[in-house]
Parts: sequence; C-alpha cells; structure tokens
Amino acid sequence: MQKATDLTTSEFAEQLAFPDSARPVVRATFVSTIDGAATVDGRSGVLGGDGDRHLFLLMRKMSDAVVVGARTALIENYKAPADDDATVLVLASRSLDIPVDYLPVTHPRVLIATCTSAPSDLRRRLTDAGATLVDCGDIDLDPRRLIDELGTRGLRRIDLEGGPRLLASFAAAGAVDELILTTSPTLGLGDAPRIAHGASLPLPDQDLPLPDRLPYPMTLVRQFGDDDGYLYSLWSRRARAD
Repeated sequence: MQKATDLTTSEFAEQLAFPDSARPVVRATFVSTIDGAATVDGRSGVLGGDGDRHLFLLMRKMSDAVVVGARTALIENYKAPADDDATVLVLASRSLDIPVDYLPVTHPRVLIATCTSAPSDLRRRLTDAGATLVDCGDIDLDPRRLIDELGTRGLRRIDLEGGPRLLASFAAAGAVDELILTTSPTLGLGDAPRIAHGASLPLPDQDLPLPDRLPYPMTLVRQFGDDDGYLYSLWSRRARAD
C-alpha cells in the first residue's frame, strides 16, 4: 500500500484524477471512524487530520461542483467559494430553511438545489436576498435531475460531500460513480449515522454470484495510508453482469 506522505501533491492528484467521461461523474468524498460512524458529537470535521483536509481541498480543486446538504454546510461552517476558485458550491435543501444572512447564499458561484414543493415564502425570502435557486424535483430533490442540471451548465466533475442522507439518496438513485473514503484511526461509538443513512436499496437475488448479490457493488481502485494512521480508499461502482 502506498503512503500518501510519499506522494507530491501533483502525484496524489494524478492518482485520484476523475475518469474521462462525456457525462457527469459523481464522486462522494466522506470520512468515517473504524466502526463506521460518520460523525462524532454531530460533526464530521472532528474526524479529519491534516492529510484528510488536504485530500478534501484537493478534491474540491479537481471538481467543477461541490454538492452538500445545506444543513451540513451550516453545521460544518462551509464558506463561499474563494475569488480564485472556479468551483461551484451547490447547497441541497428540500425545506429551504436556510438563513438569508448565511454568506454563501448570495454568492454568484453558489446554487441552491431544491424542489418545487419547497415553501413559497422561504423561496421568496431567499430569491429576494439574491440567491440562485434551481428546482431539481417536485416533492423531493431528485439526484438525477440535479446531475443533469449541473451537466447542462458544463459542471461534469461533481464532488458530493454530504451529509449521510444526501449520499443515501444519491446511492438509492444509482447516481454515485465513485467514493473516496477516509477512515479515521478511531472508534466512534454512540448512535451516529453511517456515511450513507436514510434511503435504502432493494436486496438483489441472493442466489446470484458475487458481486451481483450485493446492494451496490464497488471495486477498490487505490488505497493510501499516512503516518497519522489514516486510510484513504478510492472505490468505483462495479457494473453488474448482464
């Protein structure tokens, strides 16, 4: 297994480059404890180290769009894109319960992805403040419609950062192409959610061979470690047999 600390930034970026594709590629970037907890005390940021933060920043620089649940963005104190950053930040929110004084809301490279059933008064409050709203579903946010919307804007390298319910909804829609998982060298305990929590997938016929009997089979592409005990794994969705 390669050590992340042995690679230069450019080598690391080359190893983790998005695949060439004419269609948008969704790559989820998440961190969890050894026992699968996505958060400790309600936050994922406390699980990261210097290497993990470097990886997250690298993935953002390599992406055209970063998609994150609005609630997660508020809890983790996401900032608006920097002036020298061409990446678009997409805040996903079905409820539109987002404070208008949250600075990223009105930034020109921030989109709020929502659905047509979102409360009209909250929609008006945000648009009056200068926010850009994009409807990507009727009753709920449809991951496929969001991906198509980003694709029409030329945003094809999509970094999905959370939270767990958003990842679960994308996976349930079959919309997660890759996953970069940082395993933090700690146990989490408690009742924290997993990195994908909420929507579920039907269990395939268990008489099928592996990997077809798994709910969402993936293949390990690359794996790195570092001196702090963190493990970084790149997974790619595995096609089922015809």
